Amino acid sequence: MIRLSSIELVDFKNVEQGTIALSEWEPEDGRLPADIVGIYGQNGSGKTSIIKALSIFKSVLLGYPVNEEARDCPSRKTGACSIGVKGYCFEEQQTPTWSFSLLIKMAEGHKGDLRIVGEKLSCKDLRPEAGGKPMRAVFDYGADLEGDSSFSLLPMAAWRSVSSISDRLRTDIAVAQRVSFSSSRSFLFSTEFSAALDLTDSIRNDSKVKLPNSAVAALDGPAAATKEIVRCLRYFALKDLAVVSASQQAEAMIDHLSISTHQGNLGELADASFRVDISKPARVSDDHVESLNRTLETIGMVLNSLVPGLRLGMMDLGKIMMDDGEIVHQIEITCTRGDVTVPLRCESEGIKKLVTILTMLVDVYSKPGSCVAIDEIDSGIFEFLLGELLQVLSEHGRGQLIFTAHNLRPLETVGKARLVFTTTNPRRRYIKFRGTHATNNLRNQYLRAINLGGQAEIIYEPTSKFAIDGAFHDASSQVPKGV
Repeated sequence: MIRLSSIELVDFKNVEQGTIALSEWEPEDGRLPADIVGIYGQNGSGKTSIIKALSIFKSVLLGYPVNEEARDCPSRKTGACSIGVKGYCFEEQQTPTWSFSLLIKMAEGHKGDLRIVGEKLSCKDLRPEAGGKPMRAVFDYGADLEGDSSFSLLPMAAWRSVSSISDRLRTDIAVAQRVSFSSSRSFLFSTEFSAALDLTDSIRNDSKVKLPNSAVAALDGPAAATKEIVRCLRYFALKDLAVVSASQQAEAMIDHLSISTHQGNLGELADASFRVDISKPARVSDDHVESLNRTLETIGMVLNSLVPGLRLGMMDLGKIMMDDGEIVHQIEITCTRGDVTVPLRCESEGIKKLVTILTMLVDVYSKPGSCVAIDEIDSGIFEFLLGELLQVLSEHGRGQLIFTAHNLRPLETVGKARLVFTTTNPRRRYIKFRGTHATNNLRNQYLRAINLGGQAEIIYEPTSKFAIDGAFHDASSQVPKGV
């Protein structure tokens, strides 16, 4: 299990530097609470950059290429950017075992292609038997954009000792680096590098092989720590980290609906979903009908409390044979109010939005390891309902929710320590409000800061209704008369 504690962006889109605390939890605090973090600010001020960075972070952990997803992220000034994430690893009993810091550096090549050119993993063993040793770097990788023939891997003595165990291991590590570099993937989280580390286990278990003390120390030290934290982070990305962008939601609301499910085969992924075409009856395989039905029941329990009298259902319209011979079910997802049942496609955008994200929010409520990031969570949702929903999660939830929003209602319902505001200063993009007390109305304080300032940074680029009126007047003069 993982709990993220902070994320830092450097030269990422329009953020020269910005850090957000994602959790206030410390190892001495005991039981993990919910961590709900809302990000507020004017358009184009770096809110979505955090969601984008978390999406790239997930891709890195899963060993996916980042070239397309992160192509527009490096600063135009430097042609490079970095994402730094800190957090804790836990055992199943919520006992912290490691604290970690992962830094990912990306840069554009001469042809405009994006490469991961640096990865640094530092960690501290929090288990009592570790003796309280300080945090240290266990994997520090750097590559040259001029070519992939050479790279550095620190701590040099440790990884050189690991590579010297056998010629095959040395070759496998070099091949892992070259393959990951050329394909814009992480070296640290590549399957090839993991396979090389697994090879060390078989070598150590071979009674015929006598390893030098330096190799044993390296395998028991940096290599073992790297392997353990990589395993935890990969599992976290696969099972518990879900990222929902605004574009994904918009696409779903036009003609498709992505219903997140943690049931059946699709439950292997944190943001696994049935992608249902709601413009017509959807086609679902035998394997997924029962899973989809259970997921709709789970969503329906919460949806009925949010929209009293509304029930979700699934109507099986029978089986058909596809062109490839596969037998599938034609199903219609339905909404019922009283005695009236209609297809979900006939419901409002707000209802579709709630159905899209509710399973993930159930996870935030119930699972300490769940981490969900949602861009523009307020889009299409009634503001009072949104405030109630976020208040329940912040007071009684167990996981992490990171969201961006424009609606100000959550400022009155979510704990003040949980809210972050963007600024107009690209070198300090994210701040928390100072001078905020329990009796303050943060919504009023935010509006006051927009108009009068008073915070550590300017949070809003001033606009004038007179200038806006003048701009509309000038633009209207360009419209042909009579049109």
